[in-house]
Amino acid sequence: MGHLSANRRTAKSIARNICTHREAHPMCGMLLLALSFSAVALGCAVWYWIASHYSRRRAGEVTRWIESALAGQGHVTGMRWLSSSRFQLPLRMAHGMFRRASVLVEMTPCELPPQWLLGKMKAKRELLTFQADLDLPPAFSLHVQNFRWFARSSRKTPKRNSGWTFERTTPVVISTRFDWQKEVSSAITSLAQGQSHDFLTISFQRRSPHFCATLPLEAVAPDSPTRTCVFESMRELANNSSASLF
Repeated sequence: MGHLSANRRTAKSIARNICTHREAHPMCGMLLLALSFSAVALGCAVWYWIASHYSRRRAGEVTRWIESALAGQGHVTGMRWLSSSRFQLPLRMAHGMFRRASVLVEMTPCELPPQWLLGKMKAKRELLTFQADLDLPPAFSLHVQNFRWFARSSRKTPKRNSGWTFERTTPVVISTRFDWQKEVSSAITSLAQGQSHDFLTISFQRRSPHFCATLPLEAVAPDSPTRTCVFESMRELANNSSASLF
């Protein structure tokens, strides 16, 4: 009888331990899940802080690029953040052609790891957009996009080769209209003959802003050979557009 009682007590003890482990297992899983979420949140917070610091430092660097590229034609008068990767720089231009001029800078978003990784995978370019009103609003609306196509005779041909020979041809203009106004013809001629090969888009419109030009941010970088010509090219384009009205 003594052995039977001892066996019963042992069985009850084992049963209680099994129940205790079953109750503790979900709690351990929830604890591990909470720790995992906390670690991810902490990592994202650290990443965001580093990315914000980098964006501020990068914005200061880009501002100095633009100030240098203006080459005495204007000055940056402030900075206004539109988002964590976009900011606007109001400009005071030296000549009176441009009114309420500003530069919109779009950097690669890097606040969160997925955003940064997606931007790298898509090779998204950082952009600079100049916007301003003109003394005389244009009498036409025009939106020009600059496309470039490169082709090789074979896919096996290396992209970088010192033996390549490049030939410059006249631009090909694809239009949605059969007839052009005199002002549009003048603007197209100025675009084809001017130093506008770095521009991605150029727009003239009747409403404010009258003139917009978008180009890659690296076009105003210190190592860009055309950085001091960027704003001069935009001034010539706007000047030719205004001159065509007379």
